[in-house]
Amino acid sequence: MKVRKQFWSGGGPRRARRLTATVLTGTLAAVGLAACGGGASSSSSSTDTLTIAIPVDSPTSFQLNQECSSPMFQLAYEPLIRTGLDGEYEPGIAESWEYSENNTVFTMKIRDGIKFADGTDVTRDSVLDTLKYYKSVPGLNDGYIKPWKVTAEGDDSVKITSPNPFIGMESILGDSGNCNNGLIISAAGLKDPEKLKTATFGAGPYVYEPSESEPGDHYTYTPNPNYYDKSRQNWKKVVLRVMADQNTALNALASGQIQVDMAGGTSLVGQAKDKGYDVTVMRKSAIAMMLWDRSGEVTKALGDVRVRRAMALALDREAIAKAVGPDVTPQDQFTLTDYVGYDADLPSKYAYDVDEAKSLLSEAGYPDGFSMTLEVNSDDPAATTAVAAAVDQLGKIGIDLKVKALPNTSFFTDFAEKKYSAGAVSYGLYGVLPGDAYRLYKSPFSDVWNPFRSVDPEIDKAYDALVTSTDATFEDAAKQFNEAMTAKVWYLPIVTIPQFVFSDGIEIGKAEPMGQFAITAWKPKN
Repeated sequence: MKVRKQFWSGGGPRRARRLTATVLTGTLAAVGLAACGGGASSSSSSTDTLTIAIPVDSPTSFQLNQECSSPMFQLAYEPLIRTGLDGEYEPGIAESWEYSENNTVFTMKIRDGIKFADGTDVTRDSVLDTLKYYKSVPGLNDGYIKPWKVTAEGDDSVKITSPNPFIGMESILGDSGNCNNGLIISAAGLKDPEKLKTATFGAGPYVYEPSESEPGDHYTYTPNPNYYDKSRQNWKKVVLRVMADQNTALNALASGQIQVDMAGGTSLVGQAKDKGYDVTVMRKSAIAMMLWDRSGEVTKALGDVRVRRAMALALDREAIAKAVGPDVTPQDQFTLTDYVGYDADLPSKYAYDVDEAKSLLSEAGYPDGFSMTLEVNSDDPAATTAVAAAVDQLGKIGIDLKVKALPNTSFFTDFAEKKYSAGAVSYGLYGVLPGDAYRLYKSPFSDVWNPFRSVDPEIDKAYDALVTSTDATFEDAAKQFNEAMTAKVWYLPIVTIPQFVFSDGIEIGKAEPMGQFAITAWKPKN
């Protein structure tokens, strides 16, 4: 089996946050689940129930194509390729896979002997029908799969043919952060898609129990009797509780009401450690100013790379990191520190140099600076804090940056209509290549984050080398892409923010590159 693990290296800090295209809402009821045992530790070790706090931006329905990845789906649906406890990808319904024909063909051998929760068999045709369904309906990530041709290969395999070289299929077809395109649906679910909004039709280790659940507050799952791998069924019941407040979630962990707190909270890391809980990095992302108008269509100055470079050099990232909060670190290039492609000695990285910034502005014809408006997501407090500090520093080189704060829905609508030349979010960069190359650069994958449809011949060259790379050339190609994007200053990274999971007595392993864990393999620590 040829598994391109190095593209999405799961070990260490090479992981990233999933993109959530919409902010989803949920509520926290006043009633808590009764804890088993006396304290947090005894609860997590003695109960047959695993209770997990999930954050407020959790899915609002079970409609897979309209929601991003979540434990809600991982528990009930078996993916083609799943996340292992080590953070690497491992076989699910696809027992093996390989790339061929210059990374334009991806072939999966479908495992025999798997059944859906309703007792019907998972077959090659189940996979074909599900992938064709995802291709036929609008979805959060349908831009990735709509160009693919999906066909049967022999008696037991499925072949995906992409019109252009494409690597990272493991993420798109897994249970990771790329919005559920690898979760296989039974014939009953595909026959009546309306039911997919409120019920599950999967082959996962657990089944959703609507009679024991309250959507928006808590979701209850029990073991699927037809599941093929009993070693992944370590609980008689799994309960997901939506918790809007991070302090509430930590208190619930302390009282034993939950065993895993996925709501996390950077500011609470110290408290969690002091209480003796395990603190695990879930994902990292870089707050970035996204300089969309690279041709100067709305803001003429941004069409000059010297101006964008000046903006990058004017930021004191060390000071901004301190202002944003603990565990926040400076980010000086397109790819995050320690991720594949990062280069500590990158010549074009963004050092703090106000004199050079002023010189570049003058050279570009803006000795007195210029003014522009920056769109900020008001539902993204970390980005708001970082931008406030950056605005002051850019003002010192003559750039008058007016901040327009918009709620999540208006934020996306307005920049899609090219109303603003730039915007800032806390999930600007995830650090994972080729994922960031797809979503931030190459159409149609980048249609959300590249609203002006910018192109560049040098970045094109680096992109082509990246997506046609082999095992032996991938890391060098990733560095080349990082260098090209950093030199062009399309995205102005400021600081990197980690997100955390707190747990008590549960073996949760490592997150995969997009920030998901092997939740179905979680078990009590020995």
